Amino acid sequence: MAERNGQRLKMTLKGDGFKDGKVPLTIVAAKLQALQNLLFHGAATVAHDVGSRRGQWYNKYREIVELHFVSSHHSDLVIEAELPSADPTLFQQAAQTLDFVFDVASAIDSDAKALAQLLPDRQQRALMLRAIGDLSPDTADEYQVELANCSSRHPQLRFTGRTRQIVRRLAMPEVELPSTQPETVLVGTLTKIHVDIAPLKIAVRVAAGTEIDCYYDESMRDQIANLLAGSIVEVTGVGSLDWDGRVKQIDAVNGVETVSMEPLRMTQFEHEGTRYKLREPLVVSVEYVDGLWVYSHAGLNLWGYAPRREDALRDLAANFHYIWQEFALEDDSVLDAKSQAIKHKLLGLVENSAGRSN
Repeated sequence: MAERNGQRLKMTLKGDGFKDGKVPLTIVAAKLQALQNLLFHGAATVAHDVGSRRGQWYNKYREIVELHFVSSHHSDLVIEAELPSADPTLFQQAAQTLDFVFDVASAIDSDAKALAQLLPDRQQRALMLRAIGDLSPDTADEYQVELANCSSRHPQLRFTGRTRQIVRRLAMPEVELPSTQPETVLVGTLTKIHVDIAPLKIAVRVAAGTEIDCYYDESMRDQIANLLAGSIVEVTGVGSLDWDGRVKQIDAVNGVETVSMEPLRMTQFEHEGTRYKLREPLVVSVEYVDGLWVYSHAGLNLWGYAPRREDALRDLAANFHYIWQEFALEDDSVLDAKSQAIKHKLLGLVENSAGRSN
């Protein structure tokens, strides 16, 4: 049984973003898929597989690292799964994959030299790091993902929004930028993907009627091939500007990341020293429209928007503070029916013991 437990993994989803441990199935499904994808990439890297990772490339590793459900527990959501181990050779390959995955994830936050030794190849390093990024919450999400090997052979791993930030930075190659070409970040809708035809490029629609061509090199071909047209992406690279200082194109892509559009589950807002702690998470919709990040909750008539995600979230918090002042603290006699409904929603949402400003 001890040997079998060495092939078992326990993934825990926990945090203030989940009221009473209730985790949306969309998040459960996404993180289980991300964990499986990480193991597939780990197995391919351990096997020194330099072949293309496009399409159904991972089928050859199903016998080694395809996870099978064992059990789940509820409080914080804990899911246990195990790897196949019928064949001794496959069992050993699976054990090597687990060692590798835990070593890479452990090195991310503390040992850049060890990470470079584990993953000297740029392409393999980028694929592994992005797989770990997919397993991590978004930077604004208020939960974390924990991963443990049930045999206690490896330290427990904890993935947070900060983990995602770190792996994004590490996945970017170190490029010496020409003084005339600044590093550029574009966010928009992926409209074109050229993989097997020249030139190697993608096109990103950043506003209505405006598409930016972004050129990449051969080392990024597999990463680009696995992107989906129509998704929202963030592209980083060396850009060329027009006379008005606007980006004409990305001449050398350093990195591309699909941006999660999953709703945020806000547990608090803070603005100018006032902190509003919520009784239960508030689900906030996420959109990217004409170059703006838009966060909203229609029931409270709450909005926040800006070209940068961080600024849009700050705007959301400022507007929450505003509607609290304008509705929650106002007497019913001066509010119409719609405003009174918003007031009572706010009063039910914010804890009585903390976060109110007078």
